[in-house]
Amino acid sequence: MLDVLRKRKRSWIIIFLLGLIIVVFIAFYGGNKFRDASSQDIAEVNGEVITQREFALHYQRALERYRDLLKGSLTPELEKNLNIRGTLLEELIQKKLVLQEARQLGLAANDEDLMTAIAQVPDFQVNGRFNKERYLQLLRANRISPGQFEDEQREQLTIQRLYSMLLDAVHVTEAEVRDRYRFEQGKINLYFIRLPINNYLSEVKLSEDEIKNFYERNKAFLKEPLKVQVEYLSYPFERFSSSAQITDKEIEEYYQANRDSKFHKPKEVKARQILLRVAPGADAKQKSDAQARANRILIEARAGKDFAQLAKQESADSTAAKGGELGWVTQEQLPAPLNKNVFSLAKGEISNVIESPAGFHIVKVEDIRDEKTQSLKEATAEITRALKKEKGKLEAARLADRDREKALAGNDFAKLAQGSGVAVNVTRPFTNGEVLPEVGQAPEFYKTALSMSPKDMSPVIEGPNAYYVLKIKQRTDPTVPPFDAVKSNIEKSVKESKAHELLQQNGKSLLEQLKKEKDINKVAQQNGLKLEETGWFLRNATLLPKVGELSELRSGGIELSAEKPFPDKIYTQKDNAYILAFKDSQAADMERFDKEKEQLTKQALAENQQQVLQRFVEALKAKAQIQVHPGALEES
Repeated sequence: MLDVLRKRKRSWIIIFLLGLIIVVFIAFYGGNKFRDASSQDIAEVNGEVITQREFALHYQRALERYRDLLKGSLTPELEKNLNIRGTLLEELIQKKLVLQEARQLGLAANDEDLMTAIAQVPDFQVNGRFNKERYLQLLRANRISPGQFEDEQREQLTIQRLYSMLLDAVHVTEAEVRDRYRFEQGKINLYFIRLPINNYLSEVKLSEDEIKNFYERNKAFLKEPLKVQVEYLSYPFERFSSSAQITDKEIEEYYQANRDSKFHKPKEVKARQILLRVAPGADAKQKSDAQARANRILIEARAGKDFAQLAKQESADSTAAKGGELGWVTQEQLPAPLNKNVFSLAKGEISNVIESPAGFHIVKVEDIRDEKTQSLKEATAEITRALKKEKGKLEAARLADRDREKALAGNDFAKLAQGSGVAVNVTRPFTNGEVLPEVGQAPEFYKTALSMSPKDMSPVIEGPNAYYVLKIKQRTDPTVPPFDAVKSNIEKSVKESKAHELLQQNGKSLLEQLKKEKDINKVAQQNGLKLEETGWFLRNATLLPKVGELSELRSGGIELSAEKPFPDKIYTQKDNAYILAFKDSQAADMERFDKEKEQLTKQALAENQQQVLQRFVEALKAKAQIQVHPGALEES
């Protein structure tokens, strides 16, 4: 799972290219969290700061995205392995740099650009037209101020302008795509010699003095972090919502206030589309050619050819890989003129060719759900749950506030818990970055606990499912453990480090011998080593049969050949090093290339564009003044 996630993680600079405006209402905005104005800034980028608050807001959004992706199984260990904080900081630095460059080039979006873009967002439209009341209503419902939302969208538009200018100059030729396909889809079989780290551990001998010297030199790194143990009162929302009383009048008032927004389901269609893009500024011939091609595809679709397969072969939309599937959409979610055209179709019907600013569309409606408004009776159960949840949360907040005041006046937690019918709990000692199973993902809980002194009483803290009041039971300040407590760990770590050095030295020596002898079988025999074969695999693979993943291959495939049978370096994993040598190769299937040429060209262009953007950002970083404040990331 971790490898899959790492591969799916893409820089925000690419995400911006997928659309002009992306409205993410599930993201964390505003509220009463992370408001400590005195906290140290996270970083400075050419004099512009990334504040603790800015980082915290984006961090909450990132966590929500991963929780959605992992269906609630984001563990502390997985969060640490994904390096979400470090990746996020890098993204925010990149964003600052790109915005600074765009503004210097005069590409900043103005008010007119911003209003035009916002007006095109389907969520803000009623009957296909921008509706200010709808716009403000949605922002209020998601606790976003218009100024905050518009500032963020203005930044997105500015970045979009700069990247559009960069990417307009990126092209790929058929010859380039063909050569790339020939290399990547060719197969190769390699010889390899495995050098396990364990073979070298026994050669490493450490004295007591060496271990003690390491301990003395590295006390700062061996220091154990601050740990706290807290006693806390917990006020679960569910505990109070289950007993909340809801009247018929409250249910009816809620229904009338929310009938159109929550209980009305507009007509929906399940559709697929084929899009032939036409570049902005295309001449009449280019448009005519694209329309002619669209007409040809339409004839094939109406003649009975599988629409999903046609979309995979012909569409330039991001949905092409899924057969053009749009899923269930409402009329407001589709841009004009698609909205009216698509919603006039019957089930199973295919539209005429529809022209839009993006190009030419062909849409097939696969199913239809008619418009429906739930009756009060149908909605009663849902309304009751919503009102109970709301009342439960209010009652939990009231009791938490009351008990905190009593605790400040000298009442102990056990007595307060008994009076309010809640639990008093004591955590195990924990440090920054840990998540307690009984508390879960509640950043303010941990941040507050780690900032408290033994005599402090916390404010009422809101978590995802409960309110909390904390006090410190035990606080252990950062300390260097005694030598005897860490001796065995130091010895293990130093031995592994020295064994890796021996492994590298021996591996390089064997590689030099191989280049001289030009016979890997002879080298293996002379050194008493086992010679193995990988078997056939694609040249661009990073996961080699019988070997596994080699980090050095992540940026490109293996270039060994009959002309160059030996590499210039050894390849490594955590516990092994490898000497590779070419054995045989198979040419790529070029007939398949001709069938898939168009899709391969799109893929190559997209990857070239991403490389251009990455090099651009790297160039900005190389000339920038960037300062990351030590420790600020952990404190955030």
